[in-house]
Amino acid sequence: VGERKKQGGKSALETAPRSQKQQACTDNTGDSDDSASGIEDISDDLSKMKNDDSNKENSSEMEYLENATVIDESALTPEQRLGLKQAEERLERDHIFRLEKRSPEYTNCRYLCKLCLIHIENIQGAHKHIKEKRHKKNILEKQEESELRSLPPPTPAHLAALSVAVIELAKEHGITDDDLRVRQEIVEEMSKVITTFLPECSLRLYGSSLTKFALKNSDVNIDIKFPPRMNHPDLLIQVLGILKKSVLYIDVESDFHAKVPVVVCKDRKSGLLCRVSAGNDMACLTTDLLAALGKLEPVFTPLVLAFRYWAKLCYIDSQTDGGIPSYCFALMVMFFLQQRKPPLLPCLLGSWIEGFDPKRMDDFQLKGIVEEKFVKWEYNSSSATEKNSIAEENKAKADQPKDDTKKTETDNQSNAMKEKHGKVSFFCFCFWLFYL
Repeated sequence: VGERKKQGGKSALETAPRSQKQQACTDNTGDSDDSASGIEDISDDLSKMKNDDSNKENSSEMEYLENATVIDESALTPEQRLGLKQAEERLERDHIFRLEKRSPEYTNCRYLCKLCLIHIENIQGAHKHIKEKRHKKNILEKQEESELRSLPPPTPAHLAALSVAVIELAKEHGITDDDLRVRQEIVEEMSKVITTFLPECSLRLYGSSLTKFALKNSDVNIDIKFPPRMNHPDLLIQVLGILKKSVLYIDVESDFHAKVPVVVCKDRKSGLLCRVSAGNDMACLTTDLLAALGKLEPVFTPLVLAFRYWAKLCYIDSQTDGGIPSYCFALMVMFFLQQRKPPLLPCLLGSWIEGFDPKRMDDFQLKGIVEEKFVKWEYNSSSATEKNSIAEENKAKADQPKDDTKKTETDNQSNAMKEKHGKVSFFCFCFWLFYL
């Protein structure tokens, strides 16, 4: 009251924004680039609207803003209703929409910014949010996305130029047959060093080096096969000690806390980084499959290399820094080739297999390549799936009368699924690998 007396002749229009500013409800106001309360900016906006007396739309909107302290909209005059509608239409251009149902967490908030996911109490708070750095940044990104999506499709000349660029990039930055031989020689040399102390073990090359999806400076992935009686952690500790004593390798370190524990070292002669794992059978199987697909479809390898090189330029290919594993780029390209029309990589598993469910991909396991023509797969029900199945069966038993015949049929079907397996031609490959 004292403040109102001091203001004296100030109009209600000047004081209304201040009261609404104090009640503004947002999730985060720290990003605002208004150094003061923002009252001057809102007053300036209203002044500009008031100057255009000839514009009925702006006049109605400003009349509503002058009376924005009214909470009960049923008490608004027709002119104020029109002003409210026009003000909200302007906010929608900035992706701020009126909530059909208020959030139970923000009961006083009437609006939501769908770009920033911010709840806002009133029109004045929305105007203030529009001036925040976060909102301006999101608006700019939204505009760029719209511009990219509105680009016309490429012409035949564009496609031809792009094809040439991808092929040249693959030749320049991908590994050659000579590079592959160098990597294989590294594995052979390391095999001699390790098997001198661990004669029951053997080494094998896997990963992007073998599939030829590797860039020239990509790591060399090496896996150690060992007999069941040997202990996995003890084996890697022994390998760490063996490589540290060898003069062929430098910067020998362990990374046993990684998802796949490895020994990391650098080959002194080539300068390539080697990552040595043990018992990584699934990675070796998928490597064999991707390598076979690369031979089957000529465009597969160049596209993967171009995609990986782009990711490297964008600094999003380092998994240790929160980026995407290089293996995923090959899977994404593979999925793209399966989804294009006509598809270049057709399906291996699908609804034609009895009991197949795309939500339970982990139940289907890759078992290997047969005669270089077929992909062998096997169905193994996961423990989680079995537990859910048992719970559902127990519930069904409690709700239904006992029926030995029906129980026997269900058990037979379950056993049949557990023993399911098969092999499919290389020319029928599935998107299931994308989910592993």
